[in-house]
Amino acid sequence: MDLSKLTSATIRDLINLTQKKDSLLKEVDQIELQLQGVFAGKTPKVSGKRRGRPSKKVPNVTSKTGAIRGIRRGLGQKVLKALEAAGDAGVKVAELAKTLKVKGPNIHVWFSTTGKKHKGIKKIGKGHYRLSVK
Repeated sequence: MDLSKLTSATIRDLINLTQKKDSLLKEVDQIELQLQGVFAGKTPKVSGKRRGRPSKKVPNVTSKTGAIRGIRRGLGQKVLKALEAAGDAGVKVAELAKTLKVKGPNIHVWFSTTGKKHKGIKKIGKGHYRLSVK
C-alpha cells in the first residue's frame, strides 16, 4: 500500500473495518468463554441480538376434533365467501391476498391443499379460481 496515495475516504474505511473487526473479536472472546463454561459443566448464557422476527403469540384454539388451529383459522370461510361474491368471473390470488390481508403464498397453499378437497372450486387460470355451482 502506497501511503502517499492514501485518501480520507480510505482512512475512514480502514477505521470502520477496524472497529468492526474489534467488535467481532470481542464477540468471539465471549463465545470462547461460553464454550469453556459448557466444557466445565455450566449452562451457557446466550447473549447478543436475536436475529429474525419475533414469533407472534397467537392463542391456539382446539377444534372439535382435537386439532390445534393457529394463525390461519377461518381462512377457508373467508376464501369461499370471496369466491361466492366474485361469481363466474372468479377471483385471483393476488386480489384475495389484498382483500383478506393474507400473504399470497398462504392463499396459494390453501388452494393447493385444502381448496383441492372442495369439489366446487375450479382453477380457471394461473392463480385464478372460481366457485362452480353444480
